Amino acid sequence: MGYTDGVRERFSRLTHAAQPEDVPDALGEAGERAHGACVQILAWQAPGGGDGRLARVRFRALGCPALLVAADLACERLEGCAPAALAAIEPLALHAELRLPVEKLGRVLLVEDAARRCLEALRAQQGN
Repeated sequence: MGYTDGVRERFSRLTHAAQPEDVPDALGEAGERAHGACVQILAWQAPGGGDGRLARVRFRALGCPALLVAADLACERLEGCAPAALAAIEPLALHAELRLPVEKLGRVLLVEDAARRCLEALRAQQGN
């Protein structure tokens, strides 16, 4: 499978990968480990009750390089945004920007699902 130099370079650094001990304010997950593709989006809001912006966004994933680089790019884009941005990920735009093979679009859709579930978890936590 031919990945671009940009994908290979991002895959080599994955700056937004979470550490195992990270405990986020909210977490959303999509995919199934049994099927070889699972991703979690972890989010932390700015402390002090400010405007609630996403101070930090990370991912954990099991899957192919396309899944990992899509999650990494999404997390990069989400940091500093309002929480609603978790529901505004555009998988087609991520897929096109990364120039991933067409058969990898489903992996990018997992990132979108995980981000939406992260927002749901964040809203549920704030409702308590």
